Amino acid sequence: MEKSPENRHSRSDTVRARAWLLDWLPALIALGLLSLISEFGLFGSADSWKLFWSLLNLAPGLWIVRAVIRSLRRADEYQRRCQLEALAIGFGVLITAIYTVGLLQAAGVGDLRQLVQISFIGSILIWIAALLFKTPRTR
Repeated sequence: MEKSPENRHSRSDTVRARAWLLDWLPALIALGLLSLISEFGLFGSADSWKLFWSLLNLAPGLWIVRAVIRSLRRADEYQRRCQLEALAIGFGVLITAIYTVGLLQAAGVGDLRQLVQISFIGSILIWIAALLFKTPRTR
């Protein structure tokens, strides 16, 4: 009997997708909450309390690194290859963007914080786009 389009995934695929969600969701929620908190002016000062809030942004970043490593370990050979290629593309974009930021700063153009944030966000979006392009099973 042929499976319906809704039930094409195996049990292991379903378990893997649920584990992926449980790995990524806390980090994304923490990033969202920290973005909201940043509107209250708690970041960017030498005051020890503000320094604590600024360094607190590292926690979701480290959680994301953990989620990426765990998803790589759970992936089969094909998915692992696609994920690593997408990560390599995103890393290459980030390195090129940061190099460009350095050149712009040497010329006195733009704000360093904004340029670094744009570089980071752009590389993440390229990483996601490359992963979606490389894995037709996710479409």
